[in-house]
Amino acid sequence: MPNNTIRPSTMGGIKSLAKSIKTEKGIKHTQALDEAAREAGYHNFRHAKNTMGPGTQPRHGRPKHRVYITAYWRDREAGGDGRETLSIWISEPWGDLVTPSQLGNDRALGRFHSEGPDHLVGLSLVQSQSRARDMVCAAARTLQFMDATKLRPSNGYTRALPGGTWDNKVPGMDHYGVWYDRNTKRYVLADEPYEKAVEHQAEKRAMWAQRHGYAMVKPEWAGMYNPDGGSRLFLFSSAEKGIPLEPIVTALNKLPAPIVSCAWNGESMPTIPYFVSPGTIAKADEAEKQRKPNQSPKQSGQRNTVEYIQTFVGSQRRPKGSMSVDAHAEVGTLLKSVLVASYHRKGVYNRVNAVRSELDEWVQREYNDSELPNEQFFNLYYRETPAADRRSILPAERIRHLENLQRVKGILGKQYPDCRPLRVLFNKLDLAIKSMQTWS
Repeated sequence: MPNNTIRPSTMGGIKSLAKSIKTEKGIKHTQALDEAAREAGYHNFRHAKNTMGPGTQPRHGRPKHRVYITAYWRDREAGGDGRETLSIWISEPWGDLVTPSQLGNDRALGRFHSEGPDHLVGLSLVQSQSRARDMVCAAARTLQFMDATKLRPSNGYTRALPGGTWDNKVPGMDHYGVWYDRNTKRYVLADEPYEKAVEHQAEKRAMWAQRHGYAMVKPEWAGMYNPDGGSRLFLFSSAEKGIPLEPIVTALNKLPAPIVSCAWNGESMPTIPYFVSPGTIAKADEAEKQRKPNQSPKQSGQRNTVEYIQTFVGSQRRPKGSMSVDAHAEVGTLLKSVLVASYHRKGVYNRVNAVRSELDEWVQREYNDSELPNEQFFNLYYRETPAADRRSILPAERIRHLENLQRVKGILGKQYPDCRPLRVLFNKLDLAIKSMQTWS
């Protein structure tokens, strides 16, 4: 390295360092950029560019705010896993458009949770890369809609209907959502059927609107549900008690075309390392600055534990130090043997599965990519053979699996210091052992 004491902090610095690395090592320019970005503390050059660069920020209107939307996926049939992250620009921080508790009121946003002031992350692993992209794009379209209209999703599904009853629903209504204005407390119905499916009901829908005194409009902007698959957005609101639709339509029609996965321009990366957004990093740095020098974390057992951020969950603690990779491999093999045999014995399976999931999280923090390559990591706790399709167990097998679980406890006890996270795992293993003992 030309000068490994210098850590670049700008894109220009990363590019300059990359030139030096390219000359010194004789590698490709793209490889040098990735190496320079890693020296700056990023996963690769694209990660550095997405984090530090200005992005595709609109040139008009108020100052914009960037929001990152991430979904993690694992394809158990085809193999492989990864992360899909898309960033978009909106006029306000996403938290000013919708509260974390209101995310669940919407079909698309309800699959995400807050992981930072500029980051929404999927609540669970998605079954494939394409589904992860679809999920991310649907959330992005919904944020576009909210940013343009300033409406919030509501769980009062009948409040936008005449008389507040399902008896008065719109003919052909499908993929609908109810939205409200937080200032006027009035509601609008967003109906997104497949356009072909309601062509023959166009007259009925118009008559419904006239009979109930509702305005009905179809914006040029195609909508949130599945615009590239043929769904179209229709808006309905009471002319007397609802929200005026003309300003909403005008705002929506100024939006760019809805974001769709077939034109994916987000970031597709390996699952590990997990993506941490710039806003999340800045928030953590600010909290650290505000902490008094003699102030210690509130968690108990701090001496033998360290804090980490778990995707989909948040701040967690694990034992301080690390278990050897060989020990992880042995524990993983033992756990997987129990899991394969006990799929239909949920008192065993669910607890052992929770233990392996937790250990899978710990090992990711204990070793980096160079120390534990992805292929080796993925095989530690997952990729077991198909589960046995049986609901009973032979006495000899029960004894063997009980010994396996006891062996797991022994390894963990030798490898990790005594602490609450480890005792939680022991408790789950003890419950699994108890269930195994009574399984006939």
